[in-house]
Formats: sequence, structure tokens, C-alpha cells
Amino acid sequence: MKPRIAPNRRGVWWLAWLCLPALAAYAGPVDTGAASWSLTSPDGRCGITVFLDGTGNLGYEATQDGRVVIGRSGLGLRREDQDFAGDLVFDQAGRIEHRRQQYELLAGTQTHVNHRLNFRSLVFHNTNQTAVEVDLAASDEGVAFRYRFPDHSPAVRVIRSELSSFAVPAKARGWLQPYHAASDYTPAYEDFYFHVSAGDPPPDSRQKAVGWAFPALFQIPEATNWVLLTEAGTDAAYCGCHLQPDCTGGLYKIAFPLANESTRGYTNQFDPEPRSTLPWTLPWRVLVMGRTAGDIATASLVTDLAAPSRIADPSWVRPGRAAWGWWSHPDGPPTEAMFNEFSDFAAKMGWEYTLFDAGWWQPGIEPIARHAAAEGVTPLAWMFAADFYDRAKTARQLDAMATAGVRGVKVDFWCSDRQETIAAQQALIQAAAERKMIVNLHGCTIPRGWQRTWPNFLTCEAVLGDESYFYEPRYTEKAAELDTVLPFTRNAVGPMDLTPVACSPKKFGRTTTAAHELATALVFTSGIIHYADQPAFFESLPQAAQQVLRDAPARWDETRCLIGDPGRIVVFARRTGQSWFMAGLSGTTNVQPITLDLSSYKKFRHRTAITEGADAQMQVAAVPVDVASTWQHTMPSRGGFILRLEK
Repeated sequence: MKPRIAPNRRGVWWLAWLCLPALAAYAGPVDTGAASWSLTSPDGRCGITVFLDGTGNLGYEATQDGRVVIGRSGLGLRREDQDFAGDLVFDQAGRIEHRRQQYELLAGTQTHVNHRLNFRSLVFHNTNQTAVEVDLAASDEGVAFRYRFPDHSPAVRVIRSELSSFAVPAKARGWLQPYHAASDYTPAYEDFYFHVSAGDPPPDSRQKAVGWAFPALFQIPEATNWVLLTEAGTDAAYCGCHLQPDCTGGLYKIAFPLANESTRGYTNQFDPEPRSTLPWTLPWRVLVMGRTAGDIATASLVTDLAAPSRIADPSWVRPGRAAWGWWSHPDGPPTEAMFNEFSDFAAKMGWEYTLFDAGWWQPGIEPIARHAAAEGVTPLAWMFAADFYDRAKTARQLDAMATAGVRGVKVDFWCSDRQETIAAQQALIQAAAERKMIVNLHGCTIPRGWQRTWPNFLTCEAVLGDESYFYEPRYTEKAAELDTVLPFTRNAVGPMDLTPVACSPKKFGRTTTAAHELATALVFTSGIIHYADQPAFFESLPQAAQQVLRDAPARWDETRCLIGDPGRIVVFARRTGQSWFMAGLSGTTNVQPITLDLSSYKKFRHRTAITEGADAQMQVAAVPVDVASTWQHTMPSRGGFILRLEK
């Protein structure tokens, strides 16, 4: 059967055949009755091909270096008023556009982004002659696609289902997190990542699993490749999506939020399916691809595809470090003296911020904010998400904080991926930007490129962080492994507020070393680093270790992944000015010898290593390191290190 191509529609019926690629260049099955259109990255290594078969069904395939990474997968949508899921006819293919994405990131592994991307649009119509456009993007870091409805209509349209899927090769292994059923505290992307085979169902872990969450990391042995599946550019016009629980055969399908997802204190106004007037542009479905896991960790494709900054002059936004009293005093009620102690400690360490978490209303916000400001420290305050669904109330809440001297908010317990929640979060970030305030979301969804669009969005949670030593007994055994998975999964898509350096004993004991905990602050990326522990612990550290915490910034000039083996080991090298900090984490109970090639750092002759002390769980040792072309070190069980290099 011949492909369904519109005869002489807009005078371009022949264009499909001119654009037909040599299908033999791609591994995998080929439908000889399908027309296809391709796009490759500027370096020619990453590619995406869209197929239209003889019955009008759309699909795609993604490759790297000519090898299949994601096999033939579905495309299409079912709208409430009509379908775009079959019987489609090709209209036209736009020319390939070459665009440069050049921008600054205040919260990301890449600070100064300057990437070339290729774009192309394909237009199809259904049996009602209604158009749907499929946009393609290809960069040296991966590929992406999205849908657009170009027609204009004031009527609200609802998408009942999206047929987008990802066919992962059978031999692939992945690191995936379950997507949770709704409760007062879920979904919030707070679970472990499980090392699974393609097609394995999600386990019930910290809550009943109703699917797999984005991002999803896979190692594809057939392609000697890694791929991270996620989303970008989601805004108030769409919901956050995840992957359906039935992934039999390695076919992962898009799923919308569940009907009962809701922020406590807010009543949902609509069904969970996304809705909008026309025209309507949907989010990007993103496939970050790399030869190594390190390529995934340092890619910026998610922000490359996000909308440019909507803040004309973001020079007032300051990434930074924060003292945080809650982890040391979770049971409260907090006092003015406690808040002031942590503000004073932030000033002593040269940290930019202090966070007044839940309970600040006990002493009142004004006196503790005045004290912090007097010490030269910027105050941030915790707030509850239900207060930010109404724009008038959002304005009142933020104005009250600004009047008190608070310059940023941590807004908690969203626990929903519904479109209403995404819209409320976007409105909050915009309203905060208008008041020159920064934003940290907690109990929330993952970021989807928002740190580019809104530079004042400096971090968010969406991670099983160190507060789990209060709540999750399995965190004791799994934290080290999780720490070596997060740089290639959750943290690869955006800033992550894990609240590192949590050493003092809590309800569930720690099995990581103190050196491991210190190194997490340098491995993980967050526009605000909330240091978890109390002043007494930090003051017990050697001066060289304290100096690292004074000098290591929240925004680095350069980041390299030196070793990346998710679940086992990660080593990052990060530069600020004329100093390099190398930080490593072990995720296993095995002793792990490593050798770092320092030949390219020979000008950096002043070297100090922060490693395990006599009491490995609570102490670190700081020792000078000889100048050499290599550095050899043995990490103990669940250990870590920091190696500082200066000229």
C-alpha cells in the first residue's frame, strides 16, 4: 500500500518523496510502504526519523552513530473533538532550520550555553482536514519532538490521550523511579531509582506505583549508548506527564496525571487531561543521548528546548548557599534564637542565604528577617502550596514576604502533575520575578527547562533527599547508591534541592562516610545549596574542609564528569575561577580504587584531599597531595572524597 500523501495539497505532494531517506542506514525493521522524513544533529551523530505508514499511522525512530537507540515508536493524539491517531495524510515538510541556542544558566551543569540545533516541522491532516504539526529537533546531545495545532479557535479543546511512546531495545537496562499514586504527599518524585530491565513493571516502593516517572535513564548495549527520556517546555498549557505502568516489551507510553492528584487545601476545577484554546503548542518529548553516562549528566538539551528567559535583566538573581535549621530541629517549635543562630552561621561561612522553614510564624517573620539582613544574609521563607492557586492571593502572600524583607520563597506540598498545578507554579515564579524574589519548589514535579525561562527559579526538590533519615528506614542502605544515580537522572534535567551534608545522627542511621556527605554538595547541582547540618558539626571539621564549604559556589564556571557509572561511582571536576574541585562518591559497599589523570591540571600545584577521618562516619581528614600526573585513591565502602587544586 502506498503512503498516504495528499495529492497536490498546497502544491507539495512530491516533497515527501524528495525527503525520503535511505532507510538502510538505520538498523531495525523497515516498512517499505512507509514514507519518512529525517533530521540529524549538526555533527551528524544524532538522528530522528518520522514514518507515515500506509494506513495513516505516525511513528518515529531515534538513532545515534547509525545505531537504533529508540526503535519504531508511536506518535499521535486523540482530542476530545477529533482524532490525530490514524488515517493521517501528509501535507508538507518545512525546510531544515539551523538555530543557535546561546544563553546563561544560573542553575545548571553548563553555565554559558552555546549550542547549535537543527529544527524541522512536518504537517499532516486528519479525515476532517484539520492540521497537526510535528516539530523535530536534533542537537549533538540528542533529539526531541512535539505537536502543534496551528488552527485558531476560542473553543477549549481537550486531549484525551497521547499516543507518544518510546520503544526501548530488549537488552537495555535502566534506572527508573516509580510514579506514585495520589496521597497527601504524593506524587512528588521522592523514591529510589531501581535498576531494571526494559519492560519491567514499576514496583510498589514508598507508595503504590501507577507508572514510571520521568526522567528515565537507559543503557542501550546494542548502540553502546545511554539515553535519558524526559520532557521540556511544559507550561501552563499542559500537564506534567509520566510513563504508563504497562511497558511490556520495553514499550513505554505517555500517561497523564491521575484524576485524584491534588494539592491539599485546593479543589481541582477540571479533569486531569490537558486543555487549551487554539493555537496550541505541546511540550517537547526529549531523548538525551550520549556515548557515556557522563554525557547525559552534563547535557543541556532540556533547557536548549525551553523558552528563552522571560526576565529582561536577571542580574539581581544570585545563586548561593544557605544555612537551614529545620534538619537539626525538625520537631520545633522553632525559636527566634534558633533562626538567628543559623543566620549568624551563614554570615560566618560567607553563605548568601538563610532559610526560615516551617514554623517561622512562631517568632514571627519580621524580627528574624531583620536579624539576617543585619548580618548581610538574605532571608528565604517556607510557604504552603495551596496558597498559590489564586493569583490575587499569590500577590498578597509575596507582597507580605517582600515587606518583611524576605527575598525568596520555598513553596511546599504541591503533590500533583495536573495542568492546574503546573499553571499555578508558573504563575508563582512569574509573580516572584516581578518582585525580584527567587523560588524553590518542594513536594513537586521535576523541572522541565524552567530554569532557563525563569532564572529566578533556582532549585526544586522532586528527589528523595536527606530528610529521609527521619522518615525512610531503607534510606540507610540505599542512600549511597542513590547518590551515584541522581547525577545521571534527576539532576541531569535540572537543579535539585537534596539538602546535602547530613551527618549528625537521626532516627535512621547513616552508612555513608562524612567525606561522602561533604562531596555530595559539590557533585549535585542546585542554584541554592541548603546545607543540612548544624553549626556545631561544620565547626568540628578541619579548617581545610570548612574552607571548601566557604569557597565552593552554587554556580560553577565549568563542570566535567570524569567517572560515571550509575549505582557504583561518580567523579565530577568543577571549576570556579582559578580553582578546581574534584568530588567523588562511591555507591557500593566495595572498596573502590580509582586513578585520576591530572596531566591537564599540571598548572594547579597546590593540592589538598579531603577524605575519611579516624571516625569515617563523622570525621574527615585534610591532607596535602604531591604534584603528579595522576592521583590514586581508594574509596572505602560508601565513601567519598574532595580533591582541591589551585594555582
